[in-house]
Amino acid sequence: MQWRWLYNEQQQLAIDTGDGDAGIYRLPYKPQQLVNISFAEQPFDIDDANAYQTWSEALQHYGDDTLPVDAHTAALCAVAFIRFGCPQMPQSWHFQKSDLEQWPAERTLCELNSGFDQGIFLILDIDDEFASCMLLSPSMQVSAIKTLRQYHVMKVLNNRLLPATIDLAKTAQTAWSMKLA
Repeated sequence: MQWRWLYNEQQQLAIDTGDGDAGIYRLPYKPQQLVNISFAEQPFDIDDANAYQTWSEALQHYGDDTLPVDAHTAALCAVAFIRFGCPQMPQSWHFQKSDLEQWPAERTLCELNSGFDQGIFLILDIDDEFASCMLLSPSMQVSAIKTLRQYHVMKVLNNRLLPATIDLAKTAQTAWSMKLA
């Protein structure tokens, strides 16, 4: 069975992966975070499948015990937001600047530091100036009165992106292993 997007009367976006009730994933996005959706059911198309596979493989590369999320669920949320999410205005003021001159294009994870908390994010989209990032951490406090929930998407200036601690640890481990060899 082909995967399909569902949008119900309660304005809840979901994806049906064809495994009965266990295969219906309700996505965490509220109606105001989504573009106007005028369908009840729509196929999960080839672009969706390619994006899902790219993000799923990138996240699985880190291993189940390293990330605070299930790679399958995170990849589905990423595809859903790219396909149906409202355009974002930058909210960089929540985050501290980083010292990096330029963000390496091959990196798919980053961290953002609000001064209250630090969270790990999946980079959904990046250009010369801005990055759209999805929170993978269970939650992240960004101010005295605002806390982001897992899978929240924010657009920030690239000068706010910090290397993910997970990537730094893998790089150090690889370098150490090569030294020992």
